[in-house]
Amino acid sequence: MNSNLLETLSVLILLSSFVLMASKRINSYIKTFRIQSFLIALAAGIMGLRSLISEGRWDFLVVCLLIMIFKVLYIPNMLNKTYKNVSYKVEKDFILNIPILVLLCCGLVVFSYFTLTGVDGLSQDVLNLQLVNAVSVIWIGLLFMISRKKAIGQIIGFLVIENGLYITAMYSTQEMPFIVDLGIFIDLLTFVLIMGVMTFRINEKFESIDTDQLNNLKG
Repeated sequence: MNSNLLETLSVLILLSSFVLMASKRINSYIKTFRIQSFLIALAAGIMGLRSLISEGRWDFLVVCLLIMIFKVLYIPNMLNKTYKNVSYKVEKDFILNIPILVLLCCGLVVFSYFTLTGVDGLSQDVLNLQLVNAVSVIWIGLLFMISRKKAIGQIIGFLVIENGLYITAMYSTQEMPFIVDLGIFIDLLTFVLIMGVMTFRINEKFESIDTDQLNNLKG
């Protein structure tokens, strides 16, 4: 039962990445990231309950709580506030057209599948599916980050990459040392705070959060 739930959640997490790539507005980016993080929190909660019942461990449940606090509540709210504080302009945020980006995402999923099926020790079908979905989220997050022009979109891309890395470790090992989880959250929070300040400064200097404007700094 737990395996079926985790498999379903891995599919939903991957689908949220496709929805993110197909989104055109920054508000949609933030909402989709919030939903994806909530799904990851559910997966961590399911693993946490299983670990608590079978082994008496509670670290996964703490991780689930941390994801809810930081990735579902705090970071999206902070990004929303940052976006409201910058000058709003209707600008094309993506480099390629949305249909092309979605097709590239499909190609990344296929690439992840054929790459992982050749790895020894990954013979279980369910585990393969979960890992393929998780690794695909990493690639899609990277593609999203490099295909967006605005700083906040690039921040979201980085956060999706981190989500993908986390669920890859979670699905492949079924556990992570709590101190490692805590360190990841501290690094992630520090990164978002710094990038939030940089986004505000970019807008202050260039009256836009389009990172292409940084080309104006060239001599």
